Amino acid sequence: MTSAAWPAVELPGTQARRLRAAANGTGYRVNVWLPPGPPPPAGFPALYVLDGNALFGTFVEAVRRGSRRPDATGIGPAAVVSVAHDGDELFADALRRRDYTPGPPAGEAAPGAVGGAAAFLSFIADELAPLLRAELPLDGARQTLFGHSLAGLFVLQALAARPRAFRTWAAISPSIWWDPAGLRAALAAALKDAHGPRVFMAVGEWEDAVPPWQRPHPGHAQLVARRAQRRMVGNAQALAVELAGWLGPAQVAFRVFPEEDHASILMIAAQRALRFASA
Repeated sequence: MTSAAWPAVELPGTQARRLRAAANGTGYRVNVWLPPGPPPPAGFPALYVLDGNALFGTFVEAVRRGSRRPDATGIGPAAVVSVAHDGDELFADALRRRDYTPGPPAGEAAPGAVGGAAAFLSFIADELAPLLRAELPLDGARQTLFGHSLAGLFVLQALAARPRAFRTWAAISPSIWWDPAGLRAALAAALKDAHGPRVFMAVGEWEDAVPPWQRPHPGHAQLVARRAQRRMVGNAQALAVELAGWLGPAQVAFRVFPEEDHASILMIAAQRALRFASA
């Protein structure tokens, strides 16, 4: 059988666009999936997912499966909107460092450009979201922003900059180490009198150390030293406590997932973030 007999697999209900941001002149790949059936009167809740080349299919399938039985999963129907840097890389490292960070890191050198978070947030909040709401049945009052690692840091920065832009903020394994003092100061100033934001944060058990499956690989000692300095678990736990103090305990959920590391946490965290956003 020749390859021509095998058609490409497509996700039903999806569409893809390429947009150039006025805020920074960069091209982005935007994928959208809408649940089947008629939307609610206010439109579908919308989940905005960063690093979309890696995570769009993950979230579409998670919502498709979970929303079939919301009584059993706690996950309701929602539109999925993913944003990726234009191109085929799963993670465009140089552009991620530029778009997801507020400036140079504290205590570490960062190769390439940094500090483009404000412009990237303007693209999402001022350009992309209004455009999609004007064309599609999306509920602007039930928007969620999801990011992992540096994208998780961006989620927290965006929360500090525009706490009303999204209803739910999901920061998974956020790179708080980039500028912990600056991030906490910005969040404290923005959230003291804030009402409404809901925050889901999660890290993996092994993120302050090294999981068993990585220990045989070269560079183990250097990785241990870097993780000890970055304190992924400790920083996230401390910030979650502060967020609960500013927003109220009912508005903040924090989880340490056992037996998971910085990369492996994503599949579990996606399901839990969807449940939190559906509540």
